[in-house]
Amino acid sequence: MEALAHITTPEFAIAFLVSFLAAALHSTVGFGFALLSVPVLSLLNPLFAPVPQLLVVFPLTLAIVIRERHAVEVKSTLWIFAGRIPGALVGVALLKMLSGAALDVLMSSMVILGVALVVSRGTFQRTAAREFGAGVASGTMAMVSAIGGPPIALLYRNDTGPTVRANLGLVFAIGLCITISVRALAGEVSWDEVVIGAALLPAVWLGLRVSRFLIPRVDGPRLRNAIVVVAAAAALLLLARGVFNW
Repeated sequence: MEALAHITTPEFAIAFLVSFLAAALHSTVGFGFALLSVPVLSLLNPLFAPVPQLLVVFPLTLAIVIRERHAVEVKSTLWIFAGRIPGALVGVALLKMLSGAALDVLMSSMVILGVALVVSRGTFQRTAAREFGAGVASGTMAMVSAIGGPPIALLYRNDTGPTVRANLGLVFAIGLCITISVRALAGEVSWDEVVIGAALLPAVWLGLRVSRFLIPRVDGPRLRNAIVVVAAAAALLLLARGVFNW
C-alpha cells in the first residue's frame, strides 16, 4: 500500500468533503455522484478516482434502492437494460471511429438535445420505446465518457421523487456491479483503491443521511428542475472537455 503514502491529510479531507457532497446530491436527486466527484478528485489526486468512487457509490445506490423499494418498476428498468446492450456496442464503435474530443462533443450534444426535448414538452410520458432509447443513449455515453446517468434521469423527469431515485438506483447498482466485477477480474482494482474507498465510506453514509432532510425540500417541481440542471451540467462538462482537448 505504498501509494497511500502519497495522499496528504489535506487531500484526504477534501476528498472526504467532495464525496459527502456528491453522495448528498445523488441521494436527493437520484444521480450525479460521478459527475461531481470524479472530475474533482481526479485533479486532486488520481488515486481517489475513478475506482474508489465506483466502490463507494455501489453501496450508496443499493441503500437508495432499499429506501425507495416501494417505487421500483422492474419492467421499466428491464427495457433500459435491454437498450444499454446495443448502446454499449455503439459506444465501442464510436471509440474506434472518433477522437476523445469528438466523442465528448457528440455526447454533450446528445444530452443537450435530450434536455431540450424534455423541457419543450409539457407532458412527457414514459413508454417502452423511450425507455429502450434512453438505455441505448445511456449505454453509449457510459462506454465513451463514464457518464451514463443523464439520459435515464431525463426519462424519469416527470415522475415522483421516489420513482426517480429507486429506478435510477436499480439501474446504477446493477451496472456498477458489472463494471466493478469486470475491473476486478481484469486486475484493474488494487488494494490501495479498496482501502481508499473504505476510508471514504463514512462520507458517503453521511451524505445519504443528510439527503433525508433535503428530499422534502426538493421533491416535486424542484426535483424536476434539479434533474435538468444536473443533466445540463454534465453536458457542459463534456462539451468543455471536448473543446479544450480538440
